[in-house]
Amino acid sequence: MFATTGIVKGNTVYVQDSELEQYNGRRVIITVLDEENCCNTISDKQLFEISDSIITKNMKAYQELAK
Repeated sequence: MFATTGIVKGNTVYVQDSELEQYNGRRVIITVLDEENCCNTISDKQLFEISDSIITKNMKAYQELAK
């Protein structure tokens, strides 16, 4: 498993990480962050709710990959 950051342009994700080359051809899950809210301060409760939501979505995506 590998995690990195990148930028979406059109339907392509651009990253600058040579480590990613070893995963060439593998299926991936992409989580797109909402840039409009990147600088807002939120409560711990909201943070945990958002985190739980992302984890749930990723779990569903992993289940789809496993099929």
